[in-house]
Amino acid sequence: MEEVALDKIPEVDANGNPQLVAVDQGQYFPFSVDPETGTVDAPGQDVKLLNMLARWTKMMPPKAPFPPPPHIVQTTLSKNVQMAKDSGNASYRTKDWPSAIKHYTMGIAMATTRPLWEASELTSDELTTLLANRSAAFNGAEAYVEALCDADAVVKIRKPWSKGHFRKGQALTGLKRYEEARAAYMLGQQFEPDNEEFAKAIAALPKA
Repeated sequence: MEEVALDKIPEVDANGNPQLVAVDQGQYFPFSVDPETGTVDAPGQDVKLLNMLARWTKMMPPKAPFPPPPHIVQTTLSKNVQMAKDSGNASYRTKDWPSAIKHYTMGIAMATTRPLWEASELTSDELTTLLANRSAAFNGAEAYVEALCDADAVVKIRKPWSKGHFRKGQALTGLKRYEEARAAYMLGQQFEPDNEEFAKAIAALPKA
């Protein structure tokens, strides 16, 4: 973008917000800040990351120190994610697969909105639990490709968790990829040797 002359920059933008000026390598660029959202408008400039940080900052508790300490958790968001998971589990128990998938998907969408300053373990636990549950629901609905995609994501995020490997084995079994399913079950079994479900699932696979 070409430099804008200082005397050509209006005092306010189209929304009536004060027009400010930034300098980048000796060039002047106009920008404005929305007082309600805290987001920046800078024509011709990529401010997506800056605006994302601004939105996250507004989500912080009142009078929170900056940068915020890592123990800050959005309890309302946690409750909403838990509610979505519980609703999905209730639908899963009645084999209402579309409803279960819908609620798990809502929970996944909410869990991914956590700001970067919150503990990564919290997001990881929420996401992997919801993805594993949705994989099981997809498996129940015989949507095995979708079930495999979710199980793969669980394994990549939380490899030592045996449930991700079990869900992957189930999806691969549904796809009749039995040797891959056997490998998935055996890998998961290494993380939880006493879990008899792995032995049963392996024994139920067709012999090569």
